[in-house]
Amino acid sequence: MYKLTVESGFSAAHRLMNYSGACSNLHGHNWKVKLTISSGELDESGIVIDLMELKNYLDECLQQFDHHLINKVEPFDAINPTSENLARFIYEWIRDRLPEKVDIKSVRVMETEKFTVSYSAD
Repeated sequence: MYKLTVESGFSAAHRLMNYSGACSNLHGHNWKVKLTISSGELDESGIVIDLMELKNYLDECLQQFDHHLINKVEPFDAINPTSENLARFIYEWIRDRLPEKVDIKSVRVMETEKFTVSYSAD
């Protein structure tokens, strides 16, 4: 099994709803996101997927949030913009665009270097 990982990031603000703590106030992060995919198949070039193509998928997804108030970006205008919900959203958004031979292993969302959330389907 081959595993490939790409990393990207975005800067955005959010506030957590139904939460009693400092994060219920408007605040921002310089988020980092790591996407790990896997496949047992290589193409005729000997690669699973072009790493630049994979990073482009991730960048396109994250562009929706960059320099925005996440609470106003769909679907987070209706659901809480937690790191957990962001990780699942990114996972599903990218999963729907990948070739069938490629599986997403995980999406890691880091609000800071000390706080990381990971989402996977297993």
